[in-house]
Amino acid sequence: MFYQIRYQTGEIEDVIKEMKNGKIPCMDVDDMAEFEWVVNKLKEHGIYRISTIPLDKKARDMIKEPEFEFRAAFSDNEDGKGEPMYIDFYFEPIIEEDYDPIFGD
Repeated sequence: MFYQIRYQTGEIEDVIKEMKNGKIPCMDVDDMAEFEWVVNKLKEHGIYRISTIPLDKKARDMIKEPEFEFRAAFSDNEDGKGEPMYIDFYFEPIIEEDYDPIFGD
């Protein structure tokens, strides 16, 4: 079985350390708003999203990892030059609050 560490939004320093060591860390976020929050936090640490590289929704196998959303590219240069660093983002599954019973129980 494949195991990986998925960082939470409060572990930005650990994510940056992994990125600078050439790894692609994985991070759980709830939605695009939280993704943007992470991008802003990374910017505070001198890591900038490379907007010219589109979000890669095919970087992981969606059958094996259905909660995978996309891979985003970052740089430690504000102009985006240099070797890109990446983070794989996973969105938490949406849990339905209630459902219609099949047999009308």
